[in-house]
Amino acid sequence: MFDQALKSWGSVDFPRNFKQAFKALSLEELPLMACCTHSGVIDEDSIELNILSNHATEQAITLKIGVFFCEILSGCACSDNPSQAMILENSYCELTLRIDRLNAQISFI
Repeated sequence: MFDQALKSWGSVDFPRNFKQAFKALSLEELPLMACCTHSGVIDEDSIELNILSNHATEQAITLKIGVFFCEILSGCACSDNPSQAMILENSYCELTLRIDRLNAQISFI
């Protein structure tokens, strides 16, 4: 999944390729639950990230990333107003991950 990102390491395409591969991960694969402070239900479509720092060795690329996402807060439809039935609360998490340069597999540290 991170093959294309790994191939583009060092080029201007790396951030875009890395973000595409990261967004293809399922919620179950991401350690975002530890960063949830409200409901623990994450809006998968709201996930955005920034690369904060990186370090490369011959074996791996280590990245620190900031992940922005929204938690879904379920409510009630008071006064028959369905817009109140779901509220999104902004959340943020910093993660460190490692991309193995031999097989393009990632692991969260």
